[in-house]
Amino acid sequence: MEIEQRFTLATAPDAVWQAFQDVRLLVNCLPGASIPDDATVDGNKVPLLFQVKLGPIAARFKGQGELEQDAAARKGSFSGAAVDGKTQSRVKGVARFALQPAGAGTEVVVAVDYAVTGALAQFSREGIVRALAEQLTREFAANLQAALPADEPTVEPTDGPTADAVTADPTPIAAQSATRPATSAPAPAASIDLWSVFKAWLRQWWRGRKNA
Repeated sequence: MEIEQRFTLATAPDAVWQAFQDVRLLVNCLPGASIPDDATVDGNKVPLLFQVKLGPIAARFKGQGELEQDAAARKGSFSGAAVDGKTQSRVKGVARFALQPAGAGTEVVVAVDYAVTGALAQFSREGIVRALAEQLTREFAANLQAALPADEPTVEPTDGPTADAVTADPTPIAAQSATRPATSAPAPAASIDLWSVFKAWLRQWWRGRKNA
């Protein structure tokens, strides 16, 4: 399944691209993701943990990713695979990203192609995953903006098929960027709650049925 997300940062492309060189910064900006404290980032090989929760089901995906970057074009990709030993669920995929000027800021385009197998595959329905991608994009953009210098720190997610499926106000986070150093990043979230995403998707689906 392929999903594309876009967001705009109030920071020039050169500064955003510099932040993309800091793998730990990027991982810490993604809710639920982390690099183990005892792990070593070896070149473009990145050990990862990603924790999700759906009601009583808690999954802890452990795996490794590989980062490839094209500095001249300001684009790259992150591919990887991970497994949760408890549910025997597996996920693998690749995320391709590109940075381009957007006024005085930067538009970031991310296209993700992924596959999920095992017990959690039932939650990989397109609508639910798009809602999750929208939420993760909003929070990642807000956290990244908070770690970047900007005269007017704002985050404006652009068109998305489920833009109102979930809500997240990035202002309280982004507003802190004026007082944070450019290399800081929020502590990684313990997990991403899929149950809240599922409920938001269900509400959106029901509204669509009623208005049909």
